[in-house]
Order: sequence, then structure tokens, then C-alpha cells
Amino acid sequence: MVDDGNLSVEVSSLRQELKLRILLQNALLQILTLAFVVVAIVTALYPESALLLSFIFQCAMLAAALQWCHHGIRTRQIKQFLQSIDPAGRQSGWEAWLPANRPATLFGSRWMISTKGVFLGLGAAMIGVGVAVSPQLAPAALATSVVVWGSGAFFLLTNPKE
Repeated sequence: MVDDGNLSVEVSSLRQELKLRILLQNALLQILTLAFVVVAIVTALYPESALLLSFIFQCAMLAAALQWCHHGIRTRQIKQFLQSIDPAGRQSGWEAWLPANRPATLFGSRWMISTKGVFLGLGAAMIGVGVAVSPQLAPAALATSVVVWGSGAFFLLTNPKE
């Protein structure tokens, strides 16, 4: 354990890390959305590659989801540590304020729906674009996209809540 003199330095450092991890998680969502738009445009221009492009997007989504999960679990651990060393902070700090002040809307109000919905929704939409645009349905290519999407869903839905 750290002494009281170094505790405030450690807490400050951990709060900075929280901010960075949250920024990185949000950046992943923005990058994935941009990737969706780019891949959808390329799919429209090259429909014969639609299912391959869908598969590539699913792989990018899975990679981003794994990174997002990694940041999420570390954010959770830091939050739990901060709460353990400052019991009063549990009642008045950001760690207590955030869950108590969720927006009243469905989207954006719950971590399970909001963020995971972006990942899984974009992945499912890309599968739909691939199927809709492809001039010939290739069951193996479609199945591999669905398997990779399902892998992303598995990791996202089994990652502990932050």
C-alpha cells in the first residue's frame, strides 16, 4: 500500500488514466463508425466483393471490440480501487455520480445497450449491406462474417460492466 503522501499522486494518476481510457473507448466507436461508412461506400462501388468486405469489417469490429473490452475492464478496476481507498468518495465522487445520473432515454442511458449496440449494430448492418449488394450469395463468406460478428458479440456481452 502507498503512504498518504503518495496516495494523492496515485489517485491523480489513476484519474488521468481513467480519462485516457474513456477517450480511447470513445475514439474506437468513432473510428468504427467511419470505417463502416468507408466500407459501405467501397461495397457499393465493388458489389462483387461485398461479402469479402463485410468479413473484413467484421474482423475490424472484433479487433475494436476486444480493445474496447480491455479498456472497460481496466476502467472498472480503477473505479473499484478508487472506491476502496476513499469510502466517502463512493457517496459523492464521479464513481457514484455517474450511475445515479443516467439520461432518461434508452440509447445512451445504459452501458449494455448504448456502446455494445454501436458495435453489434454496425456489424449486423454491414452483414446486411453485404447480402443486399452482393450479386451472388456466397454462403461460406456469409457464414464466416456471422461467426466473426458472433465472436464480437460474445466478448462484448460477457465483459463485466464498468
